[in-house]
Amino acid sequence: MAAAELETVQRTATARSYKGHDIHAAPGVHEYAVELARAALPDGGRVLEVGAGCGSLALRLRDAGFDVVPTDLDPPHEWIFRLDLDHPEWTDDTRGPFDMVVCVETLEHVENPRGVLRSIRSMLRPGDKLLVSTPNVAHPHSRLKMLLRGAPYLFGPRHYYQPGHISILPHWMLTEHVRLAGFDQIVVTRGGDTEYHGLRQLVHRIETALLAAIGLRARADQGEGICVFVTAVAV
Repeated sequence: MAAAELETVQRTATARSYKGHDIHAAPGVHEYAVELARAALPDGGRVLEVGAGCGSLALRLRDAGFDVVPTDLDPPHEWIFRLDLDHPEWTDDTRGPFDMVVCVETLEHVENPRGVLRSIRSMLRPGDKLLVSTPNVAHPHSRLKMLLRGAPYLFGPRHYYQPGHISILPHWMLTEHVRLAGFDQIVVTRGGDTEYHGLRQLVHRIETALLAAIGLRARADQGEGICVFVTAVAV
């Protein structure tokens, strides 16, 4: 008897929201993404957000003064445009021009991250900006998970179908994908925290301290550094 085919659900579980819209990312990730966008475009600008989820990051960017066009594979709201990054069909609404493309916690969901980055670059002008992020598989906690169970933090059999984390991108690989897609002035930073609470959070803090004691320290620019961010400029 053939096993039933499992369905991929492209949504990270959440217990937080922004202005009534669920946040499908680790704590602090959206806030840090807005900081990086502000640093890249201090005078504001037009932003295409791919992988908008429930729209919380798009709202944060709009509140920060950006003109945002949000897209998602399965838009939950009519004001979010549909866009399948594995097979992008750019429309008048999503083709641009844009001053920046923001792709936060999305590339790990797509089948061909390098192809997605090339597609994004194809519609940007020289000098336009890119901001992408993905789980930081080099984080000490993630390394320990890899040693103990053979999969980094936020990846593995349970995460393959829910929330659909199918592409593991260490920072060096993501950086190289971005460079080969046609970007330079590449900067790598790290931000975001785990979703742990209560006893699990206490155990995690003890674990992190022990890992630091043996030389495995987290390099973080904000928060714990559970996600890696890359900013770049189109050439």
